[in-house]
Amino acid sequence: MKKVSIVTIMFFIIIGLAIPFGVVFLIIGHFENKINNEPRSFISRLDPREIFAEEKKDEGPKPLPTPEIVKGVYLTGYSFVNSKTLNRLIELTEDTEINSFVIDVKDSYGKLMLTPVSEKLKDVPISKMAFDNEEHKKTLDELQKKGIYTIARLTTFQDPTAAKTFPDLALKNTWNTTWQNWQGLTWLDMTNVGAWEIPVEQAKEAIKLGYDEIQFDYIRFPSDGNTRQIKYSNFPEDKRKYEILREFYKYAHENLDEFNIPLSIDLFGLTYEIRQNEHYDLNIGQRVVDAAPYFDYISPMVYPSHYPTGYLGLENPAANPYAVISRAMLAGKTILENASSTNIQSRPWLQDFDIGANYTADLIRAQIKATEESGASGWLLWNPLNRYTIGGLNKTD
Repeated sequence: MKKVSIVTIMFFIIIGLAIPFGVVFLIIGHFENKINNEPRSFISRLDPREIFAEEKKDEGPKPLPTPEIVKGVYLTGYSFVNSKTLNRLIELTEDTEINSFVIDVKDSYGKLMLTPVSEKLKDVPISKMAFDNEEHKKTLDELQKKGIYTIARLTTFQDPTAAKTFPDLALKNTWNTTWQNWQGLTWLDMTNVGAWEIPVEQAKEAIKLGYDEIQFDYIRFPSDGNTRQIKYSNFPEDKRKYEILREFYKYAHENLDEFNIPLSIDLFGLTYEIRQNEHYDLNIGQRVVDAAPYFDYISPMVYPSHYPTGYLGLENPAANPYAVISRAMLAGKTILENASSTNIQSRPWLQDFDIGANYTADLIRAQIKATEESGASGWLLWNPLNRYTIGGLNKTD
């Protein structure tokens, strides 16, 4: 057997290494030539940051664009988590013109229908009926896939749970205990800047779950209770109620602007009245002109049953919804045109409950007709039991 010299062994080792590397370099050279000859769009798809990045995780539901004309119904948080009720309301969107849901993200006592991630809200009690966040996101995602626009409704300052959780931020009475209205409900102190953070943080939680819009309700001073007993924490003598609320509107807008989703506000229906006194704010701080620069939509609660006997010369305004709402929407349109150069639009709350009159399909349709003739961007139906008059709605094709 011949001895193999060390030189011969080294020669074969070098050849053995050179061949694979040569193949690699040929492949790379071919690939580079291919890239150089490909259109720019192909090269952009080979961004190393994309090639080597980890697979992106599902970030949850993405906001839907606002329908050109929102046609919505109100849902309590309990209706949202009850599959039977939710499916019944989904069927309503399939059978009629309804395309949007306004969903409570707190129950009537202020307990959250979601699990907050915010450190500020970590001690706020959660409703026993609430979904966990993954289930909440999943349900919103299912609604979006069906083309249903979702609006998170937040009761802002009337919030018994927040008032109890943050007693220093609660509205107080003259003997320095928490003030209550006639129903025993407590409020955050709207004059306390520290209290403003609570509803804004709640709004951020809803946005992160995937809601398409945030709607603030109860942005006002209390009206139903012994308001003379209230001791506000920060109400300078030279300020008016509407000026304080205007500052909150600005605060909310600035702190939610980064999320780039629509913000809306519920106002009393009587704010859609032209007044000679420019300071008139219904004694609750609500004026359209103050909200207009900071929101995308205003939803006046123009329920005909809430107008007094003799309004427009009517013995029973509730029985004459077309006249009442036509007047309100026309006045509101004028106020908005004079108040702001922004594109803020009206989207009123309409009545679908039997107060003042038996609300038949014809009365529902009369309200919608008056609203649509005014050029509003849509309408929302309110029924506290979430049972809506199908006969008053147009059928889908």
